[in-house]
Amino acid sequence: MSLSVGDTAGDRPPSIFLSYASEDREAARLIGDALAVLGLEVWLDESELGGGDLWDQKIRKQIRECDYFMPIVSGRTEARHEGYFRREWRLAVERTLDMADDHPFLLPVVIDDTNQTGARVPDKFLLVQWLRVPGGRPTPALEALCRRIKSGETARQTTGRKTRSRSRQVASPPIKVEYPPFPQQEPGQHIGFGLQSIGWALRSAWIFFNRLPRWVRIVLYVWFGIVLLSSRGCVSSSRDSEHTEIAPATEQKLKSIADQYHGNFKAADIAKLGMQIANELSKDDQETVADQSALLATPFTAPAGDTAGEKYADSAFAQVYGRIAISHHGHVGLITQPLPSRDLAAALERARASRSSYLLWGTVDQQPGKLAGAAPGKATEMLTVKIAEVAAGSTVWSKVYPLAAADPALIAAEVDSNLPSLDKK
Repeated sequence: MSLSVGDTAGDRPPSIFLSYASEDREAARLIGDALAVLGLEVWLDESELGGGDLWDQKIRKQIRECDYFMPIVSGRTEARHEGYFRREWRLAVERTLDMADDHPFLLPVVIDDTNQTGARVPDKFLLVQWLRVPGGRPTPALEALCRRIKSGETARQTTGRKTRSRSRQVASPPIKVEYPPFPQQEPGQHIGFGLQSIGWALRSAWIFFNRLPRWVRIVLYVWFGIVLLSSRGCVSSSRDSEHTEIAPATEQKLKSIADQYHGNFKAADIAKLGMQIANELSKDDQETVADQSALLATPFTAPAGDTAGEKYADSAFAQVYGRIAISHHGHVGLITQPLPSRDLAAALERARASRSSYLLWGTVDQQPGKLAGAAPGKATEMLTVKIAEVAAGSTVWSKVYPLAAADPALIAAEVDSNLPSLDKK
């Protein structure tokens, strides 16, 4: 179950418990052989299967009794989130709780290029300098460490130092970060040298970034993600608001046109409204006909004989149509012929004939109980505005406004902000 290597006659030499993942067994054997040759007693698990209470008790006993604990860290231990070696590591850390802070009990060894910063090891392992033994093959630093252990130098060191300072005396100096050499410029190779220099800068920056503590890299990743999402949001918001921004002077012109527009059943007045919006506001040859427009606007209507309702419907429609025609230039058509009825179905039929995707429709009606504070059963005159999808005949947005309190300019702004995308039909 356990292999004990080294001279056990007379005074027992210092013992070292080697803890490793099964994938690093060969490297552990090489290190164990080197330690034995240098006169140390080595304890390591040589069982291919392992398991059972006796096996577990033997391991725990060896960790409690060994003089030093040497965990072998590698890319394989980093990749494994579970393994018996991690239990051994925790048992060793628990034992240090009863030790003086300056006693160098933990001697981590790394056998590949695994970075100490941010490694998946107990925090106690990070408080000491790691010894690098590539592939488990002995190095001068490992031999020097063994000589100090065998001579008892590590136990006679002056007390009062922190574990980090003590470990630096028994372990090898930190490995210098190796950056790629700067490229050499060859005669006549200006472009190639420039590309190589850029590549060198990128590689060096990446090495530097990976040497940063893990928490710093995580913060930088999160910050970059937030900046990226915020920039996209700002671009999206600016694009969304670009088509709805109406200058105060333009709004004033819309109000002036709305005051002059009367007669929601008069073809001449409707056509005149379209021409005014096109000529005076957009300054373009905007189409006012309904053919192939993404959105078709139909004049708002009121019951016959309701003078106040007709006036309000005309004013609201003029401002709504004017605003959306400007902010969605080229995508809004206008029905210039009066509809045979105030029914939404008739307007949808006209929109289908015009091959439009959406329809803007509105009516003024008497609706009971819609105004706050009104007497029960008392009707209130309301303007209902709808945006309907022509193909399905369904309403995508709708709102009811009381004539006594609604402002046509505010209605126009709200309708514009709730229009669907008109870029594609």
